[in-house]
Amino acid sequence: MEGRAWLAALPEELAAQRRVLTGLVDRCEAWPLATSLLVGCSLGRGAADELSDIDAALGVDAPRGEAGAGRVTTMEAMVVAALPELGALVDVLRHPTGPASQHVRRIFAQFADGTQLDLAVVADAEIEARHRAGGAPDFVSLYQAPASAEPDPRMPADGGASGGEPPDAYTVTGEQVREWAFLGWIALIDADKYLRRGSLWEAHSRLQEARHRIWALWAAAQGAMYPWHGLSQVLDYDPGDLPPGIESTVAGLDSAGLRRAARASAGVLAAASEAAARRHPADLPAAMADYVARALFPDL
Repeated sequence: MEGRAWLAALPEELAAQRRVLTGLVDRCEAWPLATSLLVGCSLGRGAADELSDIDAALGVDAPRGEAGAGRVTTMEAMVVAALPELGALVDVLRHPTGPASQHVRRIFAQFADGTQLDLAVVADAEIEARHRAGGAPDFVSLYQAPASAEPDPRMPADGGASGGEPPDAYTVTGEQVREWAFLGWIALIDADKYLRRGSLWEAHSRLQEARHRIWALWAAAQGAMYPWHGLSQVLDYDPGDLPPGIESTVAGLDSAGLRRAARASAGVLAAASEAAARRHPADLPAAMADYVARALFPDL
């Protein structure tokens, strides 16, 4: 099954995921630039539960690479504008992902009911190329534009986006600080999810990811040369100046220890984010931070 029939057949425990995906299908049918919508990973494999996030890809009527960047960015903005209509929204992260030559934009949306949307917005030609190469066999097609669909004549080939020089690769910006902080909170809410499932190895892995973001933020706060390298840059810059409490973020493979480390990581991540934002003024993801803190500390 595909499309709306596949959505209708989802079990009731996946009602929240069905709600978000149905809303996206509805909007794809009205967006001239949207050519396809696919969902994969645990949902696509039929292995999802109520805690599973939505891993999806939205194809855009755009050339591959830089030539289609404007249209991809335009489509990204349209999706983000529509997200509040799909459910009460906590926070949203938007950032590039994958090889720079492909110009893929990632949208991560955290909804207040716990639903998570992890959506790649990319030129449909990239999706087709991956399909021809045998990639993503677990993806299910939820929407496909009619073959006769023509591009919107009002939309220029570049999507109306203006060009500009790319930022210096070594420059840390407030936007980068926000992204690192947001990714750290995503890792911690994932760790909480895996702990509730009893999947200790996955929880341990996500704690390590949260720590990586903490190190990068702390390196940025210190003024290290290459902060995205995280730990190595902190140690190179000043091995005696570590994020306060970082040792409490380490745990073995026992549930109680991992839970304590996740809670400790929340405090260290918040402090490292604030320190980085003081040096590189940033709009930190406060709503996402509050949401994750409530999940980790439900009794407070």
